[in-house]
Amino acid sequence: MAALRCVLPRSDPGARRGDHRFLGARRIRREPADAAGARGVGAAARVPGGDRRPRARPPARGGRGGARGVVIWGAVYAGLLGALLVRVRHPGAPPVEPARATPGEPIWLVNLHHLLFYALLAGAPLERALAGGAETGRAPGAVCFALGVLGYRLAGRALGDALSPFIEPRAGVPLVTQGPYRCLRHPMYLAQAAIAVGAPLTLGCRWILVLVPLAVLVLALRVKLEDDALARTFPEYWRYAARTKRIVPFVF
Repeated sequence: MAALRCVLPRSDPGARRGDHRFLGARRIRREPADAAGARGVGAAARVPGGDRRPRARPPARGGRGGARGVVIWGAVYAGLLGALLVRVRHPGAPPVEPARATPGEPIWLVNLHHLLFYALLAGAPLERALAGGAETGRAPGAVCFALGVLGYRLAGRALGDALSPFIEPRAGVPLVTQGPYRCLRHPMYLAQAAIAVGAPLTLGCRWILVLVPLAVLVLALRVKLEDDALARTFPEYWRYAARTKRIVPFVF
């Protein structure tokens, strides 16, 4: 036994690391007795599927809903807004005489009309910046917005010098019956209703849509008052009204 103690190396108690032991001068590491069940150690760690813990998946990329979506839909909104508001005139064209309100003109209705639409067009990007926006409904909203801008431009072009923000028609201009006015008496208001709905949806806005019913109500009131004003101004208006619809093609 004494000879064996001299030949065999003794274990170093200070070399313990967890459940493993280093023996001898070369510090050979020996697995613990329960290595088969230890996590990441022994045969169980080398068997495929031994550790079936689910791993966290990387977050999905935002696609249209991230910063890229903000830029794309913001650019669409800005482009349509510019097409709506910016007017281009030929340099040689004579300046248009500004429209003037006649006595009895409901100025309050004109101001409310403009205020509501400015609030919708300016409030949509403000809501998007402060509260974010929904990801659904943007593409249909952009289509509705674009159709509204197109209809507004076509109606304004057909009106020409007869275009006015007031209820009473301009003095000295004829009754417009060409272009979209061939089948509708108030196509510009149909276009404005499409803009009121489509502009907020393009940016994913929802809260600002509470103004849409009030805007549509103002448009309906203007349609009624303008029908009466046009009938007073143009004797042939009722014949024109008999073969056209007010605001919805083939319906109303």
